[in-house]
Order: sequence, then C-alpha cells, then structure tokens
Amino acid sequence: MSRSNPVSGWLPITVFAIAFAFVEAACAISLKALYYPGGWKPPFHALPGTANLIEQAREIATLVMIASAAAASRPAAREWLARALWIFGLWDLGYYVFLRGLTGYPTGLFDLDLVFLVPIVWVFPVWVAIVVSVASLLLALKLHASVRRR
Repeated sequence: MSRSNPVSGWLPITVFAIAFAFVEAACAISLKALYYPGGWKPPFHALPGTANLIEQAREIATLVMIASAAAASRPAAREWLARALWIFGLWDLGYYVFLRGLTGYPTGLFDLDLVFLVPIVWVFPVWVAIVVSVASLLLALKLHASVRRR
C-alpha cells in the first residue's frame, strides 16, 4: 500500500468490490427469475431441494473472496479488517445500485429483501443493508486512518 497516496493502494480492491457487486446482482437476477417467477416480494419461500444449500455455500464463498482480496499484499490485521470492510461495504451498496439499474428493484428503501442466508434467512428492509454498508465503509476509513498514523 502506498503511504503517500492511500487511494491508489485501495484502487484495486475498490475495482474488485464494484465488479463483484455486478456479479452478485447478476446472480441474484438469475436466481430470482428461476425461483421467483411471480416476482420478488415477500413472503420469500425457501429455495427447493439442494438449491438453498448451494446458495448458502455461495454466500460463504463470497465472504471468503472478500477476506482473500483484503489479504492481498499481506497487510497487518487492522489494515486487513479495514480493507475487508471497505470491500464489503462497496460490494453491498454496488449490488443494490446494479440491481435497481437492471431490474427496477428495489423500488424504495423500505422494500423487504432477503439479505443473507447464513446462518439463517435474514429478511430486512433495504435501508438496513444500506446502513450496514455505510457503517462498514466509515469504519474501514477510520481503521485505515489509524493504521496510517502508526
């Protein structure tokens, strides 16, 4: 990481997070078309057969990919956490931006969404996911700044 220009050091993980957000949105669009042909609205039924287990494994793989990308160049633990939170926040916000741009959903901040499936199904209004993402980004910046001061 460049100490003189922290933005350039985080540029690759920022690009990764945004590209990964598009991949996530594309997966969600395909899954929703396949498993929710009547539209994406609550109540959300369970995915049939092994599809739920596969989707849970995909979500765990997503977290592993975020952690792995954050670990590139072997940063210290605090910087790794800052990078992981940065990637997570951008990835999740980007997901909703891409989803909205490609499908029109969510139509508003109070639309319910199936946010995560691990370890259980999490259904919240979209604003909850956005608040968590923004909090992740702010905490990432704070942690990164504290590492740079050392």
